[in-house]
Amino acid sequence: MDEGVAPALEGADGLFMESSIGSVDPVTFEILSHRLYQIAKEMGATLERVGGTVNTTQMHDYMASLYRINGDILSAGDSTGWHVACAGFAVRRILERFSGEGEIEPGDMFLLNDPYQAAIHQSDMYMISPIHYRGGLVAWSATFVHVADIGAMSPGGNSPGATEICHEGLRIPGLKLVERGKLRRDVFEMIVNMTRQPAMVGLDLKCEMAANHVARTRMEEMCGHYGVELVDAVSSEMIRYSETILRKRIREIPDGSWSDSATIEAEETWKVSLRLEKKGDRLLFDFTGSDRQARKGINVPYHATFGACFGAVLTTLGYDIPKNQGILRPIEVIAPAGTVVNVQYPGPVSLNTTSGGAVVKYLASSVLMQMLATSEKWKNEVMALTKGGRFTRHAGVNQHGRYYVSSLHSIGAGGARSTQDGIDTGSSGVTGHDVEWVELNFPLLYLLRRHIKDGGGAGKFRGGAGAEMAITLHDAPERRIKGVALGVAGLRNSGQGIFGGYPGAPAIMVLHEDADPASFMIQAKQAVASPSRGGRARQLPYCEFDFKEGDVLYMRATSGGGYGDPLERSPESVLNDVLNRFVSPEAARGVYGVVLNEKSSALDLESTREFRAALRLERRETRE
Repeated sequence: MDEGVAPALEGADGLFMESSIGSVDPVTFEILSHRLYQIAKEMGATLERVGGTVNTTQMHDYMASLYRINGDILSAGDSTGWHVACAGFAVRRILERFSGEGEIEPGDMFLLNDPYQAAIHQSDMYMISPIHYRGGLVAWSATFVHVADIGAMSPGGNSPGATEICHEGLRIPGLKLVERGKLRRDVFEMIVNMTRQPAMVGLDLKCEMAANHVARTRMEEMCGHYGVELVDAVSSEMIRYSETILRKRIREIPDGSWSDSATIEAEETWKVSLRLEKKGDRLLFDFTGSDRQARKGINVPYHATFGACFGAVLTTLGYDIPKNQGILRPIEVIAPAGTVVNVQYPGPVSLNTTSGGAVVKYLASSVLMQMLATSEKWKNEVMALTKGGRFTRHAGVNQHGRYYVSSLHSIGAGGARSTQDGIDTGSSGVTGHDVEWVELNFPLLYLLRRHIKDGGGAGKFRGGAGAEMAITLHDAPERRIKGVALGVAGLRNSGQGIFGGYPGAPAIMVLHEDADPASFMIQAKQAVASPSRGGRARQLPYCEFDFKEGDVLYMRATSGGGYGDPLERSPESVLNDVLNRFVSPEAARGVYGVVLNEKSSALDLESTREFRAALRLERRETRE
């Protein structure tokens, strides 16, 4: 279910249609399809190489895709499906807004970040660019970068105190930033100077311009070599190909309906409900029954809810086919207006990507997993799911005397699969930060970063273990910085177990005020399972907080849920986990029923068989 693989384009009887210029043969189809895919990948590489912020270079929180003339998704490279779908809405909004004669010209680039139009929240800046060849519009390119700041109440844009959209920073429904290849400098400077980080936001926007320029150049070369008609015919066939394959796979699964619900927790609790109905080759995601929208920025716009469902289908049934509009066509999404999954003006949204959005993505995948479990062909694709995690924005004066705004989070893990363990610290959607890079650029010192012992949900296959970390201030000129606590709050935000598997450890964020960082580091180096952190400890909800010299911020990422009965796990695998400090000797015996010698370095297989038999008997007696 890896989104980062090149699309498989195996030709099948009847898959290749007659186009207006004749038959699109399989070889040409595959060559041009992969070329379009590589153009989208090169756009993403450009974003990362030109960009200079944590979000782009460290967390890879960006998107780069190609679109057809009407805004249909053409090729999405390795970008996450969530933003790919939303950028399709953005292209259509630009087409509507600039529909007059001469308003869309070669070399133009448009900017949009309005959550009521196409963005997920204002921090997501979409750069939309038409691609012309010999004066005619042939395609669009679109990029997104989560900018360093957007001028909201809180540094970084995610604002726990916001009660309406106007508190959450600059909102652009669509404007022309580059006209016929020339930057409108007055508009550019106005935008960046409405933020706390004009230089870094300017760099974010310029890396998007560079990526869109790459797309335009490569598409012009492609049209010049193969001709516009052939490129258009292959583009149409790619979409039909993906739709055909996906509908075939959906038909292989028995009809039915499946449902799930989850909560978003803050000072209040909001419920999100979802029912999936599968009929023939169609999937209907119905969020009817979800709570009314909140006066907290956890709300999700409709296009983001739709994009979450698209992304879930993409990574389950569509994981190995080209990511394009064809995967959208069998999907319908119902999200009642005015609810947490279809916010209306003036509802706030700034926290949504890591709160409401994370819950919507979890539920969309959950109901799909339930559906796949009913199919003999697809049941082995079922895996345990993770709801979300916690992380923080931080802002202040760094050790070099410059004001900054940045992000920090620990690395989550993946759920267990039907045939193997979940991925340890590497399946959280975005990657973590390089420790040395963080310490070089910000007034922070890592005291601890390691896998969470007993974090991964127990099961026949263990859930992945997330990371825990602790940091303190170091060389901060003002002896304090500002923090903003984000993510999925509450203790039910972990990976959920499946088929008898246990849940993973939940993600938490704890501030230890006036602690003893040196003592904490010593205990951590001695591999103490839970170092004494001292000071006054308080868990952080959605809030702003002062991070002062002498404080320790502890962050534990979410871990993956387990798959199957822990008593069915291979004793050798349990011993290996103990030796690698993923599982404690106590959990090996108490949860997995595995008996080790006194030094916990070897198995006692006979005692393990007897002990597991006793545990199973105890279970049966408890049920009776």
